[in-house]
Amino acid sequence: MKTHYETIVVGAGAAGMNCCLELQKNDREYLLISPNIGGRICNDEERHMNYGAVFYFGTYKYMLRSELLIEGPDVLPALSAGCCHHDDGKQYEPVSPTTIADAPSLLKYMKWMREEFIPRYTKFKDNCTVMEVTAALEKDPLIKQLYQESAMDMIERMGFGPIAHDLISMFAHACTGTKIKDLTALDYLNTVQPLTMKIPPLRLLFDLKRFDFDSEGTKQRLAQGSGEVLIDEITRVEKCDEGWAVECGAGRFTASNLVMASPAVDTQRLLEPVEGIPALDIRKASELTGYLVQGKVKRKLRGHLVHLFDDTIPIIYIAKRFDGDYEVFTEVDFEETRKFDEYFDEWAVIGKKYWSHALYTAAHEALPQNLAPGLIMAGDVNGLGLEPACISGIYAANKIMGKTVD
Repeated sequence: MKTHYETIVVGAGAAGMNCCLELQKNDREYLLISPNIGGRICNDEERHMNYGAVFYFGTYKYMLRSELLIEGPDVLPALSAGCCHHDDGKQYEPVSPTTIADAPSLLKYMKWMREEFIPRYTKFKDNCTVMEVTAALEKDPLIKQLYQESAMDMIERMGFGPIAHDLISMFAHACTGTKIKDLTALDYLNTVQPLTMKIPPLRLLFDLKRFDFDSEGTKQRLAQGSGEVLIDEITRVEKCDEGWAVECGAGRFTASNLVMASPAVDTQRLLEPVEGIPALDIRKASELTGYLVQGKVKRKLRGHLVHLFDDTIPIIYIAKRFDGDYEVFTEVDFEETRKFDEYFDEWAVIGKKYWSHALYTAAHEALPQNLAPGLIMAGDVNGLGLEPACISGIYAANKIMGKTVD
């Protein structure tokens, strides 16, 4: 194994993998170093259970183009398969007298999403492949406003309140594990794109699907052509005569370009001692636990496949799986506190994953991606989810190859 490469990519989540694939397409040399393949695509391939990213949206233009995700079934085969839960005990389907009573705000919201937000957000994503997020925000005053505005303020300003309260905000809570008051308007709207409907008929415009992930097959794919893959964990980063150096269990490696596509808290920790690199002030993250549960839910939950909850309730999502088990995602530990007793008559945890930094969700100004000559940060720190992370990796590769406009 060589010790010097044109590029070293640290981290094999959506950002790191897509950075490598872009370099690979252009026959540019890289070494990918990561403790795993997938990052928060944390897939139990035997049980077909995702403990990190759970589903994908049909609006994932770039992430789907990478063909890293293996298409699975619809999350909601029909709107009637879902159930919304308020903290006062009220529950109803997404299309029900409750949401029909919200028709004025519902129609206004759907029209604005279809005609205004989604086209402009799509253009913003395209721009982010060839310029930093900070520059892309300056290209569109509306997107910049949404990035800086709270979701609550946006909902009130746009008159979306009733349908947001009864449906849309529950989905945003399920996707982020974060209270709506703590989300930016842009992150909120990004996560709720799959609920965009054509009215009439009441039909979702975009896919909302589960997926599988082949970590070994992806590792082999990333190691083809101009790439090499090393399963290891970086312990040190430093500037050197060759550009940048990293240390890990396998030794010391240098590169002209270093892409830090590790989780933001790890990137922050690794770069903090490096002289000349400004301290990274990353935004706060949600804290979540994903469970695979075997058992029998309470009677009130048995009539639907997917359950969404108010952000005042510490459970964010329950879904019945193809095998009869349940996916459950929570903001607090439901096993230790036996909170499962509130939702299940019988239960046993057969799989569990705790995330201390699940999604970077708190409002924060956009961070620079070019931290020093040859040092690029990638990941979901400037926009939550698989697609923004993927795009940041594509930007990093384009920057290395001289294809950006900055």
